[in-house]
Amino acid sequence: MNILAIESASTVCGTALFLGNKMIETDEITKPRIHGERLPVIVDSILSNHSLEVADLNGIAVSAGPGSYTGLRIGMSLAKGLAAAVDIPIISVPTLEVMNAGISRQGLYWVLLHSHKNVVFAQRFCSGKPDSEIECELYDAEKYLQRFGFNLDTICDSSEYESSPPSAKFVGELALQFYDKWAEFDLNQITPNYVTNFNLGKTPVN
Repeated sequence: MNILAIESASTVCGTALFLGNKMIETDEITKPRIHGERLPVIVDSILSNHSLEVADLNGIAVSAGPGSYTGLRIGMSLAKGLAAAVDIPIISVPTLEVMNAGISRQGLYWVLLHSHKNVVFAQRFCSGKPDSEIECELYDAEKYLQRFGFNLDTICDSSEYESSPPSAKFVGELALQFYDKWAEFDLNQITPNYVTNFNLGKTPVN
């Protein structure tokens, strides 16, 4: 199966190309506020490098949130435009599951992604799978860490934590794994998962 994967939910802006279920190239830049300019260029380049057209693909996989409001809109809009032009499905991949794909842990643990200011998206996982009892939510970072007995001053130095930023590579791998479940041809049914209404002036109460 041939899949083009797009990651734009955070400061990571990139794509990965899978041919015959195998990743053959990835191109990512980690820099804020470049997605609108750079993402279409990266997509065009990675397809051109392998003499491919969008019609040669079986689907467009996209990191679907939560994450940056602007980044999600850019990535989803590009994915929809490409998919609509040749009538192929979009595979919406939850962003925190993308991050989780780079983590090797057993038992219960949390995956966190910065939203804005002192706010994080957080979702609990159990041995690699989302915990069905707790949905992804927005938290005030300081309150969240205190709630679970952690300290912002030491979290980055602790061996208890792993860094696993969103990556187009994992977007594509999860899209291939869950293609039958997540692939959607009706593009009107697909929207990013913002978790909450976008409002810079609103602070979560959790």
